[in-house]
Amino acid sequence: MEQDAQTIQQTTTILPYFDYEVPLLSLGNSSGYIPVVALCRMLGLNPRTHIPRWRRLFLWEHARKLPLRTETRGTRIVWCLHLGALFFWCSCFNWSLVSPERQVQLRQATDAGLKHLEQAHQEMLARYRQMRHLLFRFLTNYADAQTQLQQVAARMHSRLDAASFAALDALLAQGCTLIEEATVHARAMLQDQASIPIMDVVTIDAEGNATEVGTQPLFPVILEEACEQFFAQIDRLTHWYCHLAMFLTEHYFSRQEDHDGKEE
Repeated sequence: MEQDAQTIQQTTTILPYFDYEVPLLSLGNSSGYIPVVALCRMLGLNPRTHIPRWRRLFLWEHARKLPLRTETRGTRIVWCLHLGALFFWCSCFNWSLVSPERQVQLRQATDAGLKHLEQAHQEMLARYRQMRHLLFRFLTNYADAQTQLQQVAARMHSRLDAASFAALDALLAQGCTLIEEATVHARAMLQDQASIPIMDVVTIDAEGNATEVGTQPLFPVILEEACEQFFAQIDRLTHWYCHLAMFLTEHYFSRQEDHDGKEE
């Protein structure tokens, strides 16, 4: 706690839709937290009654106890909710316990939160589909890559001296290794995606009739680390192709041009 206190910055913020100023505790990693007692005070809720209930919900997974400085009571340790949990917090109590004005604000905040969630889900879904397309395209394009590289080596064998062919053989072996590593990783990513629950998507007309239009993953999540690793492998593979092209230009195409010139 002493270490946290050294990196916590306390300011204030105005909560949108509620027009209410609350303390904001910012950690060194830029994560923002709001004291639950301040949220309860805003709505007129009793924190001693509600906090024990909320602690049993998923809402509390990222909650933390942090030091809050106040003018009247000094510094005390209080439960704080992550800013990203405020939308879920709005649905964790009976709205009839708050004033009609606050109920309207809760509805506005909830509607806006649902809109943002839908937008975020659509962005995640688009990224998920794009990544699946890239992975399948890579696996399709490189399905016979090692066989094709072996054919390249066979065609070049009679056209190169022993030293040049050994250099080509090492270069092709490096390419096979890079392709194999990227292929294994791409397949693992697709297998991870296959474990994501799938939901049916339907449209409902004015009469209430539902028509199934397709399916999509319930949680279209792709780990950022996995994507970065795949793109890093593609980058290394691209550099390898450049080296292979330079080798072929130097040891094959230039000699082919010299040979054609001599025949003329």
